[in-house]
Amino acid sequence: MAVALQILASGFAAGAVYGLVAVGHSLVFRLTGVVHFAFGELIALGVFVTLLVAAGSGPVSQTSVGGARFLLALAIGLLVTAATSAGAYFLAIDPYRARGSVIGWVGASLAVAFAVRTVLVVFFDRPAYVFPDPLPFRRIADGGFWHVGGATIQVRTIFVAAAALALAGLGGALLQRTRFGRALEAIAQDFDAAVLVGLPVARLVGLAFALAGVWAGLAAILAAPSAAFDVDAAARYGLYGLLAAAVVWFDPRHALTAGIALGLIQATVTSAQIGGSELGPAYRDVIPLALGLLLFAWRARTMTEVVE
Repeated sequence: MAVALQILASGFAAGAVYGLVAVGHSLVFRLTGVVHFAFGELIALGVFVTLLVAAGSGPVSQTSVGGARFLLALAIGLLVTAATSAGAYFLAIDPYRARGSVIGWVGASLAVAFAVRTVLVVFFDRPAYVFPDPLPFRRIADGGFWHVGGATIQVRTIFVAAAALALAGLGGALLQRTRFGRALEAIAQDFDAAVLVGLPVARLVGLAFALAGVWAGLAAILAAPSAAFDVDAAARYGLYGLLAAAVVWFDPRHALTAGIALGLIQATVTSAQIGGSELGPAYRDVIPLALGLLLFAWRARTMTEVVE
């Protein structure tokens, strides 16, 4: 029982972040037919810019940043993420997509990812960073932990899961109940018709790229104080988000659920014992990725048979 509660809490929180990234991937793909391979690195950019503004280049602890300064840093970090994501689309990806060059936009997206990663590695060269926590979770329960049924659950994981679900709900309302969302839906359904009726397609798609980056980046920033953070951690968010989106064939309605499922599988592999044996952290990335790729391959084969 204790292990199950531990897995549910940690897996759901991580999976909710993966799911938000998956929703961002799905939105971008539905609008443009482009896979945003630089998503993980853009999330890392937002996190590290926020860290730099909040704490500077000196040592930082979990409690060394005030709420007002953190909010300012958060706004600047998300603004940089949004501008970089939109700029990557307009300057690197869209010229190739407009010409129908798949190899071109894939190469451009990967080039953006490597460029952002290189810049971050140069300026943030420590093995890992402590991200300051502006919220006083340590004052809740037993030093920030709940003890339920023999399980020790970090209060922050519940907050991250709730925040991710709230962001998903807000994003869904934005897409379904606003003129901006209806315009994006029209572009996704028929790009050429949207151009013909006079929609500002380029501006709307660029804004969608920016919002998708902000959406996922905000969730990652919320999750970052839970553990030591580095560029690879953000890249994993992007990778798991892409896998969750691909498994549901880039359907925004199911992407969040797929991300949560991946998080639960990951937590189960890390902590659960099966038949008296424990796989452990060494397999926390390998098995979920392998299962996801197998499911994606099966789904692709099924859809191909249906089309034929």
